[in-house]
Order: sequence, then C-alpha cells, then structure tokens
Amino acid sequence: MKAGLAWLFLMAWRDSRRNRRKLTLFALSVVFGIAALVAVNSFSLSLENEMERQSKDLLGADLEIRSNEPLDEGARSVIEAWNEEAAASEIEFTTMALFPKTSQTRLVRVKGMEGRFPLYGTLDTVPAGIHVEGAGEPVAIIEESIRAQFGVEIDDEVKIGEVKFRVIGEFLKLPGETMMSGTFAPRILIPMEFVEATNLVQFGSRVRYREYLRFNDADNPVYASGFGETRRELREKSVRVSTIEERQRDMGRTFDRMSSYLNMVGFVALLLGGVGIAGGVQVYLKSKVDSVALLRCGGASVMQSFAIFCIQIFVVGSLGILLGVSLGVGMRWLIPVVAMPFLPFELPFEISWASVWVSLGFGAVFTALFSMLPLLPLRKISPLRAIRSFASNSGEANKDWLVWLCYAGIAGATLIFTLTQTRSEREGGLFVLGLGAAIGVLAGVSTVLRILLRKISKGGYSYAWKQGLANLHRPNNRTLLLVVTLGMGAFLIFTLYFSEQALLDRVSLDDGEDDPNIILFDIQPDQKDGVEKIILDAGMPIRLQEPIVTMRLSSVNGVSTGELRRGRGERDGNWALTREYRSTYRGFLREDEVITSGEWIGESSLDEGPVPISIEQRIVEALSLKVGDKMEWNVQGLPVETYVASIRDVDWEQLSPNFFVLFPSGVLEAAPAMFITATRGRNAEELAYLQRDIIEAYPNVSAVDLSMLLGSLKDVFDKVRFVISFMASFTILTGIIVLISTILTSRYQRMKESVLLRTMGASARQVRGIMSVEYLMVGVLAALTGGVLSLAAAWGVTKFVFEIDFSPPWFKAGMVVVVVSMLTLGIGLANSVGIAKRPPLEALRRD
Repeated sequence: MKAGLAWLFLMAWRDSRRNRRKLTLFALSVVFGIAALVAVNSFSLSLENEMERQSKDLLGADLEIRSNEPLDEGARSVIEAWNEEAAASEIEFTTMALFPKTSQTRLVRVKGMEGRFPLYGTLDTVPAGIHVEGAGEPVAIIEESIRAQFGVEIDDEVKIGEVKFRVIGEFLKLPGETMMSGTFAPRILIPMEFVEATNLVQFGSRVRYREYLRFNDADNPVYASGFGETRRELREKSVRVSTIEERQRDMGRTFDRMSSYLNMVGFVALLLGGVGIAGGVQVYLKSKVDSVALLRCGGASVMQSFAIFCIQIFVVGSLGILLGVSLGVGMRWLIPVVAMPFLPFELPFEISWASVWVSLGFGAVFTALFSMLPLLPLRKISPLRAIRSFASNSGEANKDWLVWLCYAGIAGATLIFTLTQTRSEREGGLFVLGLGAAIGVLAGVSTVLRILLRKISKGGYSYAWKQGLANLHRPNNRTLLLVVTLGMGAFLIFTLYFSEQALLDRVSLDDGEDDPNIILFDIQPDQKDGVEKIILDAGMPIRLQEPIVTMRLSSVNGVSTGELRRGRGERDGNWALTREYRSTYRGFLREDEVITSGEWIGESSLDEGPVPISIEQRIVEALSLKVGDKMEWNVQGLPVETYVASIRDVDWEQLSPNFFVLFPSGVLEAAPAMFITATRGRNAEELAYLQRDIIEAYPNVSAVDLSMLLGSLKDVFDKVRFVISFMASFTILTGIIVLISTILTSRYQRMKESVLLRTMGASARQVRGIMSVEYLMVGVLAALTGGVLSLAAAWGVTKFVFEIDFSPPWFKAGMVVVVVSMLTLGIGLANSVGIAKRPPLEALRRD
C-alpha cells in the first residue's frame, strides 16, 4: 500500500477525533515539569549574569578587611602599603536602641561609618543621596523595618548608649547584604566619630572592625605577586581579607545550591510527567491494537501503521512542551518576587533564551523516550489480531532491543541532567541512585503484591472484594503503573514536607514555666547587682546568670594554631582555630548538657597543673580532638594550660546561651569578664518595661527578647516554606494530572469489564464495590510505600545535610496514607460515574 505523508497525517487526525480529551491529558503530564525547568533555569542564568554585572557592588569595594579587634600597627602598615585610591571604615556592634517617641526598645546592629561607603555604587536611601559620614553631628540612618515597626520619622530621635541621634532617613539595602540580614537585629548607621561617645565599645563588647578599599586596576594588590603571602601574614594577626571574586564565588555557591534544589524539583515533576505519559499512551494504544491490525490487513506497512500513532503522540507531546515553555516564560517574573528576600540586589526581568532552549531540549528528549516505550510494541502487531483475538504479541516488548535502548536513554538523560544541574558528580550520582532505588522499591512492592494476591484473592471474601483484589493481578492490570506513579509523588512531595517540619520543630520555644524568654548580655561586673535588682523589683525570677570570659586558642598538643592552619590548608574546621571564644566557668552541668565521653570535673585551680575542661562536640569534630588532648588558651594575655577532660553534647537549637568551652570553677574567677542573665516575663508588656528600665540605667546592656526572636525565625521559615511549597506545587500538580490521566485512560477497560459483569448478573452496586476495592488497595499500597520512603529520605536529609535530629512525624505520615488513598479512590470512582449503571446492551452496541 502506497501512501504519502499527507495520508498519514489525515489518518492520524481522523483517528484522534474521539480521543482528544485523553490526548490532552497526555500533554498536560509534561506541562508543569517543562514550566518549572524553563522558569528556574532562566532565573538561575539571569542571577548569574546579574552577579557578574554587579560584582563590585556586591562588596561595595575591591577589598574588605575585617577583624574582631582594632588593627595593630603591623596590620595597618601592610594595608597602607597597598596605596588605595579610596577607603572607608566601619565599626559594628550589637546593642539596644531606645526610641524616646514611643519609649520602645529594640536590639539593633549599629554601624559606625567613616568615609563614603559604598565605594562602588550608591547607598539606596530615602531621601536619596544622604550619608552619615561627615555630618558633624549625631545623626542616624535607620533600616526600613525600624520605621515600619516603631513609626520612626525623619527628625525623630533614637538613643544609642548615652547619645541621642537624629534620624535623617532610612536605607533599603546595604551592599552584599540581603533583606533577611536585618531580620533579627535591624541595622542603624551612625557617624564613627560618635561611637566612642555612646560608651558602648568597652571591654567584653563584641565589636567587628571593617576596612573597605578601592584601587586603580593597575595597582590592585589582588593581582600582584605576593598577595597570597600577605593574606597569610594578616591571617596570623586574626585579620581577614575578602575580594570581589571571593564574595561572588561564595554567593554563587549559595545560589547554586538553591538553583540546584529548584531544578531538581522541576526535574522530578518532568520525570513524573514522563511516567504518566508512558502509562497513558500505553492504555490509549491498547484500545488501538485492533485498529493497527486492520490497517495491516488493509495493506498498510508496519512503519505506516506505526507512523500514524507516532504522529498523534508527537503532535500532542509537542503542544504540551510548547504550553509548558509558555507557562515557564510567563512565570519567570514570579520567581524573583518569591526569592527577593534572599537576594542581595534587585533582579531585573529578562528571559534567558539559551536556558529556554536547553529546557525545551530536555523536555523533548524525555517526552520522546517515555512515549516510545509503549509505541514501539505497535511494530509487532500481527494482522491476525484482526480476526483472532488470541493472536497477541504481549511479552515480546521485553525482547525488543529498541525498548531497552529507550530505558538506557532515559537513565542516561537523567544522569546527564542531574550532573549539569547539581554541578557535583557526587550529588548528581546520589540523586540518580536514590531515584532509581525508590522506583525499584515501588516496582518491587507492586510485584510482590500481585504475587500475594494470586494466592489470597481466592479466599472466602465477598464478591466485590474477591473481584477487586483479582483485578490487581489479572492481565492488563494497572497496579505497577499506579503504585510507581502515586508512590513517587508521595515520596518526593512528603520528603520535602517532613524535612521542612524537622527544621521548624528544632527552633520551637518550649513555653514551660521555668524557661527564660529574655536574655540580658554585656553586663559588666559592677552592673551585675544593679541589673539583678531591676529584674527582681519587676517581680521576675533569675533563671540563669553566667560569666563570660573572652579567650583565643593558642595551641593544640603543643602545635600553634598558625602551624595547624598552614598544615590543614583550607579545611572547614579552621574556624575553630581562628575564632574568639566566649567561655564560661561553673561547678555543675546544666540539664541540656550531656557528657558523651570522659569525666566532668567541676573544680580545679591554676596551681594544680593543666586545667580540666569540657569541650563541645562541634569543636571536637572540627579539630579532631579526643579526651586527654592538651590545649593552651590566651586568656586576655595570660596563657592557661588545659586538657580535654570531657566532651559535651549541647542542644544548640534551643534558644538559650550555650558555650563551646566550659571551665571548672576556681580557675577564671579573677579574669575580666562580663555576665549574661536570663529571666522570664509574664507578657510582652512586662518584657518591654524591663528592657526600657535596663537600657535607661545601663545603656550598654543588650537584651534578646526570645519571643520576638522566635517570631522573626517564624517569618524567615514562612518565607522558606513558601519557596519550597511554591516549587513543590509543580510536582503536586503533575502528580495529580498523572493520576487523573492514568485513571481516565483506563475507563475503556473498566467499561468492558463492567459490561461483562452486568451481563453475568452483577448489580451496579457490586460493580462500584469492585472498583472501590481496586482503587483503594492501589492508593493504600502506594501511599504506604511512598510514605515510608519519604520518612527514610527525610531522615537522611536532616541528619547528613541539616545535621539535626529527626523525630518521625507518625501522625502526619499516617495522614499521608489517608489523603493519597482517598484521593485515588475519589478520582477512580469519579471516573467510573455512569459505567456501572449503563445497560449491558446499550454499552455493547455503542462500543
């Protein structure tokens, strides 16, 4: 039979007229996955391009130099030798600010500025163009959130320490800092010349010093020989140097992780859509087997009959891909709005057509591969099928090398995508292995179920149960496809959900009667009694009062920290060698401290030799310590020899003061110290009055309202939850579409079975009961398997990625089973409406 391309398209068009609703569902199976890939990939590339364009504005300078102490003459001489073109300085500390207009207080981060910072770009302020540098009077520029929270207006006053500053405006964003940076402690800019007058920078105050430098390109020390050695020399003096390239690289790594996560969510939606396409096309083509056989009897060749249905699937799949691309392009503007609080700059709307083409290419490849799996067996349909119903070619697909080539292509494309999107061979490989393992488990469970049902479905059950269970293992059953599809959807969606809940649970504040809800710190020794009196006069209890002694680590087992840093290279644990420790001393352990190794010694003295100390687990891991190791500390100029007597496990997620290093009593009592005190107020008004009284009497004392802090944490996690839910919605929508399409495409099969059952005398109620048993069993099995897998995956994510404990949410996991099971049952019964009630003769004549 000779036929041209026009005839093939005509036949494909005519054959599709009665099935376009089913074909539309096939197209929708890939829409949301493609949309997610297009939107996220375009966003990621735009973010990368914008970071490149604003590279200098990200840091505000060519170099940032930071230290916890004023630069000594040696460090200053090194920096001055660079001969900068422009410079700016900053002193940053955390304290309480009082707003006299409302008598309210707030923990803030004060930045004393000198020089016109930023050295690149402009400070985004209202009114525009204002600065605190060179004002000659105590003025302040406040963060936008302060104005919104306290109603502060221009020319209002804010009291910081012992100085009242006049507000001259507000700023919206600082270079290199996101909108989230001021969530816990909003920022206030003041002239550096008035910092000393506040009387807040004194012994024990936690102060950060920064220098910002700009150079002529020809004189930039970053590109000069010996810059690396100079940086090491400054690091020995506890001075850190950051360049534009390093800031850009650090931010790039952060956004790479975010983009990788978003891409994986979109890719999972695409894979689910692919599974839905394969299943939907398979059921659709099963109803076309007789049509293929008739075409073969009429003289059509194997390739002609095969091409007709390839054209149908190709056209519908292409429409789905184009619709997904259009939706992704339309949604491109929404992602920056969602992610804006986490970005250090405004991201302009632009479409990255390169990323669009890449996403379109991946979508086309996966759509074609998943579609080919059920299409390829059409080549094996014999003309005898038109006259002999037993002339089936089932089972030959497993012997078709092209089918196995499609499977290999899907696996290869999945691996290629994950490697290109995660930018890590290890992460990409683990993702593919985990995905394959989950699919294997779901398929294995489905296979085991069918084997078991063959044995138990013949038991003494009711007619509906016996037939419903038998449908799960009879030929042409949908058990494998439904279990894999529903189970993968539940697995992926609820892994995200359980992981998020684990994070939120760890920052919960126990509202017990003895738990403090406000912490006062930076209390000087001569202020301790006065602060305690104010608290007791207010009718509040003292829940905690501990001294804090600042110190630095000098050596470990006789090796200096400088030598250890050089020997360790750029290992992550170096932070434990360079940080300033704020340690405490006492003769007892708190309830939230657990000794995991060694023995706690509560009393000692400097005269007894090396002092026994207790080290927290994180320091032990960072420095590879063990019980008995010797550590020398520089306690404000005094060397103190110690040894690790015990290792403690501290619950850092609890909102209470914790310490890396705990000394016994009798050792540090004579060392200069400041104190931290915790108490509990009955309500927010009582806490506000306490903070006001404390700051008026002792301006240097700062307070952390834990209830307010918890509210800020909740706001942050609400934003994170929204981003996760927003992207997870692609997977949810795809899963629902796949579920609906898979069940709807089985309507033809269910109709024939119902007709036969009605012909044999079954009632409409019995037919509905059989369908209910089948759909309910599939839903329960998929939900149980997917839920168990999601619990295991969430445990792995929380333990190895977030490094927190995971408590299985059994009740929520049970709800997963109920919801997915009821959803499957509801859609299945809705799809079967009218089938059970149709008279057998009408159905036979029509079909």
